[in-house]
Amino acid sequence: MLDALEAKAIGRKLARALATCGVGLGLGALLGLAGALACSSAEAQSRPRTFGRNDPLMPVRIDARVSLDWYGALGTGARVDIPLVAAPRLQYNPRDEVSLSLGGDVTFVSLDGTSEIKVYPSFAFQWSLGVSDRFYFYPEVGVTAVIHRSGWDGLSPNLGFGARYYLHRSFGIFGRLGWPMALSGGAIF
Repeated sequence: MLDALEAKAIGRKLARALATCGVGLGLGALLGLAGALACSSAEAQSRPRTFGRNDPLMPVRIDARVSLDWYGALGTGARVDIPLVAAPRLQYNPRDEVSLSLGGDVTFVSLDGTSEIKVYPSFAFQWSLGVSDRFYFYPEVGVTAVIHRSGWDGLSPNLGFGARYYLHRSFGIFGRLGWPMALSGGAIF
């Protein structure tokens, strides 16, 4: 079996030979790409991934929550946090992470008894600051759209501060204070 460097060298030589012999630049590039893919596959097999006891189970973080907005409307929501800069690249604290948070909230009942439905799709950049192996504090900033039954109500800043506490690997609880959702809390998966 070829090691990673041999596979990469063979892929490059084959691509150059096919491109200069008149077979076609496209075919040479295609075979070069195939050689590079074989190389990355060989590299991945030569370095097996080891999972620690506290490593997350999924590459993304999912949260489900109950929300209360500043106008007294109660609802529910969900988000997916996609890590952009993972812990090993942040040299000052290996527990920190910068992620893109996509999701939204739907409010459907107000504390005064009315039932106006509002939808808040949002995205935010979130910086998780690891205080310990289980506890994280995070500020976030982004944009939220506000949609009522009657239609579009515009864009609003999505600002917030929150905290997460992991009970086991990828499962935990969180709370958040922010705008336009005043309070939200729930579970992380």
